[in-house]
Amino acid sequence: MPAPEKAKGFMGEFKAFIARGNVMDMAVGVIIGGAFGKISTSLVNDIIMPLISMLTGGIDFSNWKIVLKQAVAGADGVIDASTEVAVRYGTFLATILDFLIIAFAVFLMIKTINGFHDKMKKQEEEAPAEPPAPPEPSAEEKLLTEIRDLLKEQK
Repeated sequence: MPAPEKAKGFMGEFKAFIARGNVMDMAVGVIIGGAFGKISTSLVNDIIMPLISMLTGGIDFSNWKIVLKQAVAGADGVIDASTEVAVRYGTFLATILDFLIIAFAVFLMIKTINGFHDKMKKQEEEAPAEPPAPPEPSAEEKLLTEIRDLLKEQK
């Protein structure tokens, strides 16, 4: 397939994708996901991490770090914190915890949705789709029907 036709097909698929409304669904999902991300970040930073810090002796969890190079004082004698080079593993651990909370929430949501789908599928299987078709007439009934039709034609 030549390249222009392939690109045309790709653009055609993209236009069909947009026309189906999936873009709006995706946009709503991104907005809700962003809001949920803020909630889970607040949960981690404002509730869970202070509790962990209390358990570890009051150390601020977000300040856990390995300093590779100390901050340097400027010409005015004030220490410039931006010159410090450090591995901030406390922030990294908070981010991992944030991810685990979001992953757990998504797992629960998908589990609930799958439960609803299973329930709907089970209800569809239990309810018959159509009433059963009447049984096929026997050979004798077919013969009698033909005789009846022939007698009607003779009259």
